[in-house]
Amino acid sequence: MITIADRTLSRIVSQTKPHMGDRNDSEAVQVITFEFADGHLYTWATNRYTLAVARTQAKGDDKPWLAVMGRQQMPELAAAIRLLDAKPISMERNGDHLILSGESGSRITIELQDDRQLLDWRKVVAAAAERPSAAKPMALDPKFFAAWKSLPGPVQMWSSGEQKAGVIIAADFIGLQMPINPSPEAANSLRRELDSWKPAEPASLAAAA
Repeated sequence: MITIADRTLSRIVSQTKPHMGDRNDSEAVQVITFEFADGHLYTWATNRYTLAVARTQAKGDDKPWLAVMGRQQMPELAAAIRLLDAKPISMERNGDHLILSGESGSRITIELQDDRQLLDWRKVVAAAAERPSAAKPMALDPKFFAAWKSLPGPVQMWSSGEQKAGVIIAADFIGLQMPINPSPEAANSLRRELDSWKPAEPASLAAAA
């Protein structure tokens, strides 16, 4: 059994749940995963275009474990947050279930999904984080921007290289947003747009005056 601080479960879920795969995308990973390891509880989700990993310190001597929840378990997880989040929460992986309990004795048991085909998020994050390249252009799809709105400020973002993932860092959080590949015409148009925002030369300013 492990224990996390009050108002922590709501934070790590709100920061990662928006990155679950869309229910209309049959190829997307439509799960949120809890992982206890190295004295932390990690929560992560990905939709193939973004990856979000949040963490919090956890007290307990459990061996490392995973707990994978699909969309059908989200109402139960939301109920656990409403019932238990105001106080420290104990979590226990028991067979195919995750048991969440509070100091008052209230508890919710959530049935888990198969965890055998999970992405190794550490390898993905390490590969992106080791090669920051802020000067490289990076094209992103703005429809995913809202998924980051629950992060605490300040947030830092950089490119990990041309046509590589954008890396997003906040307190106890790391995320990736995959780039899109614009056509050469679109890329050139965006470059011209950027150039149009550059300050005018002093001579041009003088002439305008």
